[in-house]
Amino acid sequence: MNNIFDFKRFGNYFAYDIRRSANNYGINLLVLGLMPVILYILHILVATVSGKQPLPIASESKFILFGIIVFVTAVSCGVKIYGNITDKRSGSDFLMLPASTLEKWISMVLIVCVLVPVALIALSVASDSLLSWIVPASYGEGAITSICNETISISRHDEFFLNLPAILFLGWCGCALTFTLGALYFKKAKVAKTFLCLFLLSAAVSLIAFVLAGNLEIGSEQLAKVFDNVNDPQSAISATNWLLNIYFIITRGALLVLIWLRLRTIKH
Repeated sequence: MNNIFDFKRFGNYFAYDIRRSANNYGINLLVLGLMPVILYILHILVATVSGKQPLPIASESKFILFGIIVFVTAVSCGVKIYGNITDKRSGSDFLMLPASTLEKWISMVLIVCVLVPVALIALSVASDSLLSWIVPASYGEGAITSICNETISISRHDEFFLNLPAILFLGWCGCALTFTLGALYFKKAKVAKTFLCLFLLSAAVSLIAFVLAGNLEIGSEQLAKVFDNVNDPQSAISATNWLLNIYFIITRGALLVLIWLRLRTIKH
């Protein structure tokens, strides 16, 4: 049997990891996915207590709620699902599972980056659409569904091509993988310590960029020349796509490598 990767062994482990993830995070994900329902219930309760006729919920409120839901899920899913690996007892059980480091790494990435966001979007869109269909007068239009449709329409604009769904997906991956990495490295206060590391890293990068800009004497005239080279929106979009591709390849690749190295070297 191949000690690095075996399809049958990976399939068995992946099925186990999905069940384990559902036990550790299933209820949390269900609550987050049904937040439109919770928002609507609170909206009706407030209207009832105040004795006023409930008006449709503002689309802006739904957009903000959906953004909060996505952020909270990305921050918490890796910590809740895999945070106990740093515990001596749970971590020892994890190390003893019949799967290679590569198989555990692939399973972890698939669950955090694919299965969790798919389940979250499915629950959110279903609850949002159902409410907009059953009680349109007091809930309003389905905002989450319109967000998905608007994202697709922007990506298919005739004048330029900006793969917005891919950008949003990679944005999710960056956030989820960052906090999963923090969950694998820190034993306590995983989320807080990860936020602290991000703050320190951002401060260091900003300081380095400021120093480099000063040493290279990049001023307003040089920046103006750079922007003058972009003569049309298509060139601007093309340059943006190239920069985003480079950024995503470097940052997401680094996160994937660091997670794999942590799984490979973790001991109890």
